[in-house]
Amino acid sequence: MAETGVGRVIDNKYEILTSIGRGGMSYVWLGRDKRLDKMWAIKEFRPSAVSSQGAANRQAIIDEANFIKRLDHPAIPRVVDIIDTGASIFVVMDFIDGTALNKVLRQQGAPFEQERVIEWGIELCEVLEYLHGLSAPVVYRDMKPSNIMLRGDDSVKLIDFGISMELLPSGPSDTRVIGTGGYGAPEQVDKEIHRVVPVDTRADIYALGATLYSLVTGHTPRTRKTETGKSVIEFEMRPIREWNGQLSEGLEHILQRATQVDPANRYQTVAEMRNDLEHYEELTEEYREAQRRKVRGFRLRVIASGVVLLVGVLCLILSYAVRNSSYDTLIHEASVASTEERNAQVEVSEEGIHTRSADSSEAEELYTRAIEVNPANIETFEKLIDLYEADSLFTVTEARRWTELWQTYGQQLESNPGYGKLCYDVGILYLVYYDYMDARSITGENTTEAATGQGAVENAVKSMRWFRIAKSHPESLSDKELNAAERYEVLGSFYESVAKANREGADASDDYERFWNTLEETIVGTDDAAPLIADSEDIVKLRIYQVAFESVSSSTYLTGFRRAGVSKERADAMLTTVCENTKNEASFVEVNRDAAGFLYDEIINGEEDARANITRVYKNALVQPSNTDEKEG
Repeated sequence: MAETGVGRVIDNKYEILTSIGRGGMSYVWLGRDKRLDKMWAIKEFRPSAVSSQGAANRQAIIDEANFIKRLDHPAIPRVVDIIDTGASIFVVMDFIDGTALNKVLRQQGAPFEQERVIEWGIELCEVLEYLHGLSAPVVYRDMKPSNIMLRGDDSVKLIDFGISMELLPSGPSDTRVIGTGGYGAPEQVDKEIHRVVPVDTRADIYALGATLYSLVTGHTPRTRKTETGKSVIEFEMRPIREWNGQLSEGLEHILQRATQVDPANRYQTVAEMRNDLEHYEELTEEYREAQRRKVRGFRLRVIASGVVLLVGVLCLILSYAVRNSSYDTLIHEASVASTEERNAQVEVSEEGIHTRSADSSEAEELYTRAIEVNPANIETFEKLIDLYEADSLFTVTEARRWTELWQTYGQQLESNPGYGKLCYDVGILYLVYYDYMDARSITGENTTEAATGQGAVENAVKSMRWFRIAKSHPESLSDKELNAAERYEVLGSFYESVAKANREGADASDDYERFWNTLEETIVGTDDAAPLIADSEDIVKLRIYQVAFESVSSSTYLTGFRRAGVSKERADAMLTTVCENTKNEASFVEVNRDAAGFLYDEIINGEEDARANITRVYKNALVQPSNTDEKEG
């Protein structure tokens, strides 16, 4: 492919370095973020490909990118920017440094080791569990080795969500017969079956089973010509031990069940399949016979159960006292460990070095154990939040551990008087400190680099649900906190509302106007009231300034604001206020460089580009909104 795009700079930010692929409607480039010196994959949709299908096809491209941008799972590449220049649409996403499994399989000329395939299967089950568990479940529909990227650490990532569909209350968002023969479930790729059997999440279970079958046996779907010249896909999925007698009976059972033609005979959820993969060695006849022997032996133990019950009652009485003692001990040890960790952070910060780890710290583990012992004590959750904030960084892995803890014990706190305040504090944690790209690091010069461009967007969306819950439990919130929760919830909900409107082809002007008015009330203030964040903490101010800055820096969002009646003068005034207020935070940033430096630098260094973006968007407007003057007042 001719590399005519190499050397271009997109949106004054992304430099095209080389071509890394080409699709039916797109080119894929390796690009470098000039500000962060970070590599991205940039998917470009050219005018000739887009215009042939008109505006609907163009919107479909943007909708797909916005859909992927909403996904948040470590095995799914993130979309971090969407740029519509008019001539092309650019989708900026994670660059996956890896190789597709079908290519690795072909190069090595032999199947993968069983243990590796099972580990990948568990990872892919977790991805599908995430997709199927969304409020509108997503059916991936394209599981196959060529869409699974193998990375250097032997982990896998799932790519290409082009034919994914949502299961909406009104029915599937896409009813086409589509997918890859051999890997796609019969009800998904066979027209006759498709007419009578609906496609749901069980189609992904079939495709995953077929994919793991190929990887562990080396046998893949083949195309052959019939006597009439028609091409048909054949995939002979005999029991895997007929190909290799050394393979596990348990794995054979799993793959046979996953790839049943009738969805009712497959695993009904991915969680069931994952559980079997995690315990595949137990799915053998020998193991089942051992279990039957245990059941027979159980009858002999029933007689002794009365004695055990009596002992158990006594143990419960003793355990209550022990539990309280254990909880107090854990809290004390966690407090000591937290203090030591904070002192260590100060030392490494002074030395200009910082080591990131995905593992939980000693203090986090101790607080977690304390919660498990006494989940009704809301103060322990607050202490854990304070710990996350201590190093000015809430990582993706910390967020995942917090979510698991909350899903297990959070409901037990709802009747606690401090529940609203706790949810408000979690909202601030996500809004201010969440590093959704795991991109921040401290260099030898003690400077901080962080993901920008979509950072404020992602953090606002993540924090939204927590502010929404806090609003519904106002008894523990101050007037200031309640007011802030209402405004911050509006900021987060805006991005979801606009994405939904785009998918449904609806007018999002009201959402844009509400968002902008909230920004002005929060940052600029009104004739009757001072800015909402006037007395907020400095780090909170900077994050809200970043939300506003990225709103006027994005041509996509700014175009929406313009169409909703926001004038160029109001946009310029917002940018001026944000930049001036940010400069006033210089002394705070100097002392708290690790936490606030990247926010400050993004705004100050990007002011010129943002100003140019405002000029470009309003200059290119073919029709100015008729109600501009009214809304300026």
